[in-house]
Amino acid sequence: MSSDVSFSLDPKGGEAILQTMMMPTVKQRAEAIAARAKAMTGSMTSNPPVISVSTRLGTIKRGVRAIATVSAEGDDAHSNYVGHIALAKAKDAGRG
Repeated sequence: MSSDVSFSLDPKGGEAILQTMMMPTVKQRAEAIAARAKAMTGSMTSNPPVISVSTRLGTIKRGVRAIATVSAEGDDAHSNYVGHIALAKAKDAGRG
């Protein structure tokens, strides 16, 4: 009739594959956050900060993860402040 089917994943090899498959989604979410922050900073100041996105695979407490970092760097303290406020408000753009 039917046979049992089992699935196993070697965490040493499979984890890297799964994390690499997640990278495009993580990058897309980070780009959405950056786009919203850029739109906000453009309306808040005449000298907006540079909003950048970087992605990488990294190890944190519980193993390897796909990590995206969205950062804002301005020319002066006011520009940095505006960038950090915009990033804090734009975080919900990455949910989906």
